[in-house]
Amino acid sequence: MDLLLALSPGSVVDTPALRRAGLDDRRVTSLVRDGHLVRLSRGWYAVGAAPTPQSAHRLAAQAATQGYAGRAVLSHYSALVDRGLPTFRADLATVHLTRTQSLHSRRRPGLVIHRRPPLGAWRDGQLTVSFVIAQTATTCGPMAALIAADAALQRNLVSRAELLAAADLVKGHPRTALLSGFLGLADARCQSPGETRLRHAFHVMGLPVASQVVITDGRRSATVDFMLTDHPVIGEFDGLVKYRRTRPADGFPAGYDEIVAEKGREDWLRGLGFEFVRTVWTDFDDVSSLARRTCSAIERTRGRPAPEAWLRARDLASAREAALR
Repeated sequence: MDLLLALSPGSVVDTPALRRAGLDDRRVTSLVRDGHLVRLSRGWYAVGAAPTPQSAHRLAAQAATQGYAGRAVLSHYSALVDRGLPTFRADLATVHLTRTQSLHSRRRPGLVIHRRPPLGAWRDGQLTVSFVIAQTATTCGPMAALIAADAALQRNLVSRAELLAAADLVKGHPRTALLSGFLGLADARCQSPGETRLRHAFHVMGLPVASQVVITDGRRSATVDFMLTDHPVIGEFDGLVKYRRTRPADGFPAGYDEIVAEKGREDWLRGLGFEFVRTVWTDFDDVSSLARRTCSAIERTRGRPAPEAWLRARDLASAREAALR
């Protein structure tokens, strides 16, 4: 146990290190049973249990890379998890590595090792962020890549040009036929995977939107997730987590206070002439229903004078877009 006491929770350790510390197979089995050790893969353990699936995946990935000792590096969504970038529909029970030299691939339960990619995928001995985003599309689809791309752009980890170049490097791989089109929509202003999916849903509907729009009446202002540029309709994604807080935390109000504030904000925006389309995660399971709700919101604006606040916000958003190009 001296070795375990010296290691902090979340450390990884292999079987040879445990044996050097005097722990035989029977003792290791006992420590696993008692929760002091968690088996990550053959011959590798974590000290203590990981609090989240992402943490558990990060530990398993750390063990895998140590086991391959420079012969393979983190890739695909395993590299995203390591960098704290969001994943979507990722099998976190499986770690993905990419070889640094060999052109051979390998697969076993919990681990996939991919062949070395072209030179353009590398920087300083590691795969570039843009390339692992593109790789992620081959395992989880283009939406997963777009979600990661938005977050990476927001953190200035990639550029649009790098994303599109990475898409070219994986062209012809499974699930990449639409990848360039998806990555062409990447937007650093999207602040969550839900916002990314909502913006993409509006794109599929053929409705241009502006992101993170400031709306004001000269006395009060509010920033909304999306505003349709052709209609005075606001689109917002509600993650619901903020409404579950029982007390203020991390600078955010308690859930009840958040609901009251959101209600007042929405009433004020409706008073300016806007309609709302609110979405939660499950709405993306039925985009046709979301499209019908959006069309209904647009119909409710017909025949009304164009709200002054919408016209101002649209002009400001248009000027901002022009400055970014």
